[in-house]
Amino acid sequence: MVKIKSLSDQVYDYIINQIKTGKLAYGAKVNENKLIEELNISRTPIREALIQLASDNVLDNISRKGFFVKSYSDEEVDEIYSVVGILDSNAIKLAIPHLKSAHLKMMRFEVEKMAIAIKEKNYEMYTLSQEEFHSIYLEQCHNSYLIALVKDIWKKSLRTTYYSLDQEELFKTLTSVNEEHLVIIDLIEKKDIEGAGDFVYKHWSEHLI
Repeated sequence: MVKIKSLSDQVYDYIINQIKTGKLAYGAKVNENKLIEELNISRTPIREALIQLASDNVLDNISRKGFFVKSYSDEEVDEIYSVVGILDSNAIKLAIPHLKSAHLKMMRFEVEKMAIAIKEKNYEMYTLSQEEFHSIYLEQCHNSYLIALVKDIWKKSLRTTYYSLDQEELFKTLTSVNEEHLVIIDLIEKKDIEGAGDFVYKHWSEHLI
């Protein structure tokens, strides 16, 4: 049965996407009036979403000032993605026995979409496709707690310092990262469980994608 999202849940997802794609910068104030105009809804679901985002540590709720996108230091980013690397490394090792040709086909499709995004310098498209790429095997690890934990960290860390690089340097870096996505697929095809686990850890912890 498909769960229909409430208005506040939809606002929550909208703000997450705005942060993830760089439309809301770290440290920026969330403009409630602008959200009301953009989404054409009342203030109540927006406030509910903002309060939940603050509870989830995505936003900072500063008394009498409003809601601000939570900022992370370089050291915090390193620590976050080191943890993601460990968890995702375990996830892919658990997933490999369950991954079929259809999953690999979907992963290749996301790699192609990322290549197009890089060519068109579309950071939003790249970000969404890279998340989908990793989600394909994550969902097959058959460990609901691990899946929830990884996605929760993704939600809270959202994007990395790569977004702050100049455009040429950003997409040059993402080209290298996307080439590694093909290596991950190759290791899955070879059923190299340990090799895939080690490579995914380095993929996250060294590149901070």
